Amino acid sequence: MKVLLVYPNDRMDGLISVGVSVLSAHLKNAGHEVQLYDTTFYDTGKATGDSFREQMGQVIPVDLSKFGVKREKILLNDLQKDFRKKVLEYKPGLIGFSVLEITYDQGLELAKGIEDLNIPVIFGGIYPTFAPQIVLKEKCIDMICEGEGEEMIAELATKLEKKEEIKNILNLTLKRDGKVIRSGIECRLDDLPTGDNIYGEKIGLRRPQTNMSKTLLAPDYTIYDDKRFWKKMGGKAVRSVAMELSRGCPYTCTFCCVPMQQHQHKSAREKYSDFAGIKKELRAANDPYHREKPIPKFIEEVKNAQKKYSLDFIYFTDESFLSMRQERFDEFIEAYKKIKIPFFIESRVETVKPGYAEKLESIGCAGVAMGVESGSIELRKTLLKRRMPDEIIVKAFKEFEKTSIRISANNIIGFPTETREDIMKTIELNRKINPDSVVVNAFRPYSGTELRKICIEKGLIPKEERAEDNRAYGAFHNGALTSDELENIRKVFAFYVTFPKNRWAEIKKAETDDKMFNKLMNEYKDRQLLNRKNREKKDTDKERIKANEIFINDEEAIAI
Repeated sequence: MKVLLVYPNDRMDGLISVGVSVLSAHLKNAGHEVQLYDTTFYDTGKATGDSFREQMGQVIPVDLSKFGVKREKILLNDLQKDFRKKVLEYKPGLIGFSVLEITYDQGLELAKGIEDLNIPVIFGGIYPTFAPQIVLKEKCIDMICEGEGEEMIAELATKLEKKEEIKNILNLTLKRDGKVIRSGIECRLDDLPTGDNIYGEKIGLRRPQTNMSKTLLAPDYTIYDDKRFWKKMGGKAVRSVAMELSRGCPYTCTFCCVPMQQHQHKSAREKYSDFAGIKKELRAANDPYHREKPIPKFIEEVKNAQKKYSLDFIYFTDESFLSMRQERFDEFIEAYKKIKIPFFIESRVETVKPGYAEKLESIGCAGVAMGVESGSIELRKTLLKRRMPDEIIVKAFKEFEKTSIRISANNIIGFPTETREDIMKTIELNRKINPDSVVVNAFRPYSGTELRKICIEKGLIPKEERAEDNRAYGAFHNGALTSDELENIRKVFAFYVTFPKNRWAEIKKAETDDKMFNKLMNEYKDRQLLNRKNREKKDTDKERIKANEIFINDEEAIAI
């Protein structure tokens, strides 16, 4: 069967999706033909995350146009026509959309453009998994995948091709004759989750998660246009793909969807175990939440990908890369020595052990990102479930400061009830850790997160509201600061971190004064302050006093 995979990417995330690539691999392995409709290079008017971060001085700008990477301006109506043309020419027997909450709108509009065609349409990804009721309300969407889809979509395509019954396929939820059938079990549409009532929603029957040792296939990147391999990393243009060494994160941050994934997994595991007659003592072992790919298997995948696609960089998608046993870390270091392709990782500060940074540097690690999120220990403990003291955060970043690895600190502002004083604590902590890239996102209450439920309870957002991209779109009124106030701080956040404190009066003015902002941004770029080595090391006592006075009286601050 011909299958058309669709990757709505109106924010132009330059990273090749490992999820879509794995879906293609499993479909092809089952004997199906696959093509991809990728909207990455179509500009329908939405700002991209990369361009926003460059404008705010969070990352080093890189021009990829010489590699053919540029966006084509197009009206949404014309994009629908282009997609429809692709469908009519390819004549697929199944169309599968992979969507996030921030890309769902574009995916939905594309699906509406082919609503009259008699081709099954399935939506999968994190948003349909958390908000199946919202997605299935749409007339143009026939079915969704709840949970992982590699094995499900291959089974679905095969049964459709053979004209066999599909309603009992696990992880598949479909509409038929006005009814909803969820993994073979009939239910009401209103019984499905909306993503708002975390932990209180009914989780359906699902198959065990994909086994990374035995079942999971290597990603298939052949479906992408060659120019999609180019990505901006640390101020350079690299040919890169996303790869995974593990799936699942053990932590429970309230702004993240992981706790809900953990909850859904546990609930679905119990239902499946009852369904399959698996004894209680064997259930967790049969279907663990956190899974790791064998190192030899991964190394072989990297070698093949490097040879086939001329890669010179690997981007690890692991949610907390260093959350592994010491023995596994040592095995990875030894095995990767034979490859030494530069790579980027993300991890938690608690997972950084003495000596890890130097070992990673020795095998080509070029970049690491770790979350600060908030510099307020009170906020971290009471609201975010990130209970580590400041000392742990500082220690982890200092481990990498000893190396040439570029360090990125991930921050979020605009949490519910977060004050300006809280945000200034985040800035102060970033000054201590001295990262290269100072990334600051606006908090968004994504579906399936604990903070979304809190935002609804506090009246900060209405139910069923979709969250926008936290990189490029502004925060909302968080109960303490307006969206404008939060965006003004975010705009100059990197200045507060990198300039000496005796410049804070100018930075405060730049929050609302474009002329001052442009002046500081030009200086910021000229001095290359996105390199930690180019910053002044210490503030004098006089500078500290002067800077602190800025936030006592705003009018006096502007006059200083």
